Amino acid sequence: MEYVLFVGVGLVGSLVSAVFGFGTALLVLAVGAHILPVKETIALATVLFAASTVTKTFLFSRVIDWRTIAIMVVSSVPFAYLGADLLVDLPTEMARRLLAGMILLYMALRLTDRLPRIEIGLPGLFVGSALYGFVSGLLGSGNLIKVVLFREMRISKEAFVGAMAASAVLNNLVKLASYTSNGLLTADMAIPIAALAASGVVAAFVGRAILKRLKVKVFETGVQVLLAVAAAALLF
Repeated sequence: MEYVLFVGVGLVGSLVSAVFGFGTALLVLAVGAHILPVKETIALATVLFAASTVTKTFLFSRVIDWRTIAIMVVSSVPFAYLGADLLVDLPTEMARRLLAGMILLYMALRLTDRLPRIEIGLPGLFVGSALYGFVSGLLGSGNLIKVVLFREMRISKEAFVGAMAASAVLNNLVKLASYTSNGLLTADMAIPIAALAASGVVAAFVGRAILKRLKVKVFETGVQVLLAVAAAALLF
């Protein structure tokens, strides 16, 4: 029954992410941690993330800036593996609260128009990508950092969703390899793993259809709300 509930939460989270580019982690990791042990939640959620990101990358491939994605992948993958390895031994509470504080500060500065108008250049992309990879491996998701990076790049809503997915594909596969080798994913989880993978694929197709009809203003508002809720959720 626990796995059935977890898959249901995963389907809803994947649909939100398919429309707004992120949000799966907000629901799956926050709610799922009350259904399954935290580390098992993170490992199984990564199966969902992997299926979802691969599908969305395919669906939005024509509007993705592949040069930016390549830089993010190269910069983030080594740090994703490092963070995933540390998950087994280190407490993550302090890291969660620090990340939440950073995101809430960013939102406060942006909403009050006090955020410095600095263009995200190559150095910023490297540093942000490395931080994203490490947090992703350690906490299960580093999407909040990517949201900030891509929002400041001022790209279209379709390009945003595609970039969020494409930049996470390899990281998710690396995390899956680490979680499997560390015993966090095992053969007796085969059924929920298959169900989560299917949920990610189906939600990506449904989400694309919704996104096409969504107004830009509604999309931007949804991203801001999800960002604020996700950051606040990390504090508790």
